[in-house]
Amino acid sequence: MGSESHRFVPQPRHHYWKITVLALGVACVVAVGLYQLAHLYVLNEAERNIQAVLLSHKGVHRYIQEIMHPAFYKLKAEGMVAEKFYAPEILSSSFMVRNQHRAYNEERKAAGLEEVYYKMAAINPRNPVNKADALEEKLIRMFNANKEVKKYREVVRIDGKDYLYVALPFLVNQQRCMVCHGDRQDAPLGLQSLYPGLGGFGEKVGDIRAIESIRAPMEHQYYLLYIVCASSFTGLLVLAGLLLFNTRLRDMVRARTEDLQQEVLERRRAEEEVRQANEELEARVEERTAQIAAANKELDSFAYSVSHDLRAPLRGIDGFSMALLEDYGETLDGAAKDYLGRIRAGCVRMGHLIDDMLQLSRLSRGEINRQEVDLSVLAGEIVEDLQHTAPQRKVVFEIAKGITVFGDAVLLRAVLDNLLGNAWKFTAKTPEARIAFGRREEGGKEFLFVKDNGAGFDMAYGDKLFGAFQRLHSSQEFEGTGIGLATVQRIIHRHGGTVRAEGAVGQGATFYFSL
Repeated sequence: MGSESHRFVPQPRHHYWKITVLALGVACVVAVGLYQLAHLYVLNEAERNIQAVLLSHKGVHRYIQEIMHPAFYKLKAEGMVAEKFYAPEILSSSFMVRNQHRAYNEERKAAGLEEVYYKMAAINPRNPVNKADALEEKLIRMFNANKEVKKYREVVRIDGKDYLYVALPFLVNQQRCMVCHGDRQDAPLGLQSLYPGLGGFGEKVGDIRAIESIRAPMEHQYYLLYIVCASSFTGLLVLAGLLLFNTRLRDMVRARTEDLQQEVLERRRAEEEVRQANEELEARVEERTAQIAAANKELDSFAYSVSHDLRAPLRGIDGFSMALLEDYGETLDGAAKDYLGRIRAGCVRMGHLIDDMLQLSRLSRGEINRQEVDLSVLAGEIVEDLQHTAPQRKVVFEIAKGITVFGDAVLLRAVLDNLLGNAWKFTAKTPEARIAFGRREEGGKEFLFVKDNGAGFDMAYGDKLFGAFQRLHSSQEFEGTGIGLATVQRIIHRHGGTVRAEGAVGQGATFYFSL
């Protein structure tokens, strides 16, 4: 059907290498971009954390300057506080914030965290602790020269570790600040006595006299950055692998689809060939069935003809023999009468043989009407009939109850008739005769059996038992035509079963059969 011209050709190996290299390249580019974004995010997060600390300090400063200072000066104006009184623990916001931050670092250290450097740096501080270093002094001058600049940020490396350094302008001189930070001679006497030098004095309104300088470790943020980048790069590698796998899988599926399509075409061709073969076979079967039906019809006609043609001479022989005995019986001696008796007995036996032949022929061709059959009930009826034929006999029968099968009731009755009849016949000379009908399991399969303790047979001749007209005993010893077991075998085979016999001379026989 031309399918071979569209056959899928698998991609060469270098095709997958190209896809792999491209996927890895894209993954690396995306990973670098993600790293840059993550690094920027980490810096912003670290700065926000620093701003949170600074805003907290700024809030403390405002509280001191806007709440505590006015309250203190009001008390002083009312004479409740001495004019010369001054204490940095109460009045200096930088002193309070510095000590508050020291306590904050102690808490961080106790929690296992690295300290955060913090300093309120000024060029001319009152407390030398707040003296600005070179960078901080430079930044103070930069903020004063460029008031629009509100922040300075830089990543610095100290002792092999990265820190985020942030500086913010702080303490812009207001008019109210000049009371303590203007000319020395105008400051409160207590403040002058506490700070004898010029530190903290000589400031001008509008100048930025200090900055908040803070430096926080970046190690924790970098740790998160490494985790995010490693996870992202791993995810990209996985996606690249999945892309390669998907490409390879798609090629495999496409190839398999082509194979399946080819198989479907071949199967359709095979099915078409089988269909044609079946049609031819059905035609032959119909033809053969018609031939068999014609042959059966001819066989029935032949059997009828044989029966009629054989019975007519037999009736003549038997009739003339009887006429001789009746008309010339007085003139015949004993030997002649014996001969005539034997002739008549032979005619009767020949009639029975004809009947059995016809029955065997019908069993081979008749239709089987399957239904549920209780063999135990059939066996009981047959035993009752046998006992009526010879009521003087004392035979022990053992019939198992509840043996039901699926088969033709008429044919199965014929099986039991022959098997139980044979058992009855061949135990006639046994003083304590016993006949049993039951079932047993062999190799997971159920078998039915008829067993007796009668004359039995030699197993060396067991293969002749089921042949038509085959006998292992003479007719003088046990009557019969030799058709019964052949009939049993024919019926059992027609039911799809098997039959076999076991026995020994003088010890009885057992016939097993399955359906």
